[in-house]
Amino acid sequence: MEGFNPAWAWAIIGLLLMLSELLTGAFVLLALGIAALVTAVAWLIAGMGLTGQLITMAIASGLLVPMAVYWIRPMFSPRGVRYGTTGTGAESGRSYRLEPLRFDPAHLAVKVNGDQYRIEPDASDRAALELHEGDRVELLRFEGTTAIVRPTD
Repeated sequence: MEGFNPAWAWAIIGLLLMLSELLTGAFVLLALGIAALVTAVAWLIAGMGLTGQLITMAIASGLLVPMAVYWIRPMFSPRGVRYGTTGTGAESGRSYRLEPLRFDPAHLAVKVNGDQYRIEPDASDRAALELHEGDRVELLRFEGTTAIVRPTD
């Protein structure tokens, strides 16, 4: 194709990926966008064919995506918040304060890692039947998206 410059294509792809990052916040699309820009610059410097461009994109992505996810994203995360652990048992045994559920104030919830989860008292605990807003509870486990709790002293 006469006048086609692959650097422009890679630059446009890179900018669109970086713009798409605004919707996710995971830094993966940002890393892929930067990798596409690196590929554009590599084509301008070396004038490589499609195979070289794809290899450059793969190497740049392989280096930048893990760096973005493991090193850069935690810098922008609130302190003490561990993403991807809710429901795996990492929060079990921790104490939380009951609050009204945002979209249904008639029900109580606990806030774990910034997200609210509707609560159900542990079936074996009779004292849990009298839970009120502001009470402290211990998180036992998750059943689906429901937090199973028991009151603390």
